Amino acid sequence: MSSFGKTPARLAEVVSKFLRTAGRKIPRLARDDRASVREYPSLATTDPETREPKPETFFDTEFLRRLERLHLVAKRLDWTGAKGEHAVSRKGFSLEFSDYRRYQHGDDLRYVDWNIYRRHERLLLKMFTSEEELNIYLLVDTSRSMAEGAPVKLDYAKKVAAALGYIGLKNLDRVGGSSFSTRLHTPLTLGRGRKQILSMFRFLSKLSCSGETNLRAAAHAFTTLFPHPGFVVIVSDLFDPAGCRAALEELMAKRYQLLVIHIIDDQETQPRPRGDVALIDVEGGRERKLFLDAALVRRYQSELDGYFKEIETLCAGRGIDYLRTTTAVPFDEFVLQTLRRVSSVA
Repeated sequence: MSSFGKTPARLAEVVSKFLRTAGRKIPRLARDDRASVREYPSLATTDPETREPKPETFFDTEFLRRLERLHLVAKRLDWTGAKGEHAVSRKGFSLEFSDYRRYQHGDDLRYVDWNIYRRHERLLLKMFTSEEELNIYLLVDTSRSMAEGAPVKLDYAKKVAAALGYIGLKNLDRVGGSSFSTRLHTPLTLGRGRKQILSMFRFLSKLSCSGETNLRAAAHAFTTLFPHPGFVVIVSDLFDPAGCRAALEELMAKRYQLLVIHIIDDQETQPRPRGDVALIDVEGGRERKLFLDAALVRRYQSELDGYFKEIETLCAGRGIDYLRTTTAVPFDEFVLQTLRRVSSVA
């Protein structure tokens, strides 16, 4: 009898641990009827590794052209000249006219539209939108569970990160980032231009999986390494027993704009009844024996839906863009169509 979902407080932890093992189901039936390697291809190798494509072969030329039509949209603040402000020169900073508002005592007269005053004898103040150089940070999960799936989740994550980074670089933004598991790993230094495109592709192609997931520790280290707020793209399966709330709230509190891309594999959402099985946590190495029948599968899927709903509610309540996909969704479809559903991609 499984202890699945004993208390609501342990829901995220239980589902997280269970999900991380979905690609490693090892049947141990009462009779000597072992599952074939063909049916469980992940058992064919003891240490599955992700492919390492050459940097120049992430995408073909036609796909790159289609990516160039997309833009990452940063949240912008309206700005008007206020009393006592001085004009300053800031690298990567410009102002774009936005709207008018009525003049109020103490406003800087330099921003009054005198043409309108001459024609209509009304004092209206020009409002601007500040446009500042955008830093785009790629935060890619390389914990051990990301090596599971068909195709491998990390391979899918690399392509998503590469596509979003490329969009930013072609729009003259700066791109950097890091991978993480138990901790933050060696980062990709912020940069721009063609040289940074090649550096980013090279950085992503070398990523491999190891360790457990600790998103909170990684997020805290990230804010120390990259203290200037910007647009953070988190690409992960979010299989962290501690959950993702603390990490996301810390990033939001420090004024980063977030896009969370949640990547899972179909095997993790649709387990099949297999009878007596032993599940091994691919990150922590813990083993759990249970009888996986249709009733337990239904219960698992119900709790899984609750787990997903919890993440969706958290992100919606904090103004965080969130998308969930499976590796079964064609990559080009996800990037060129699904990504447009969020406000930060246009």
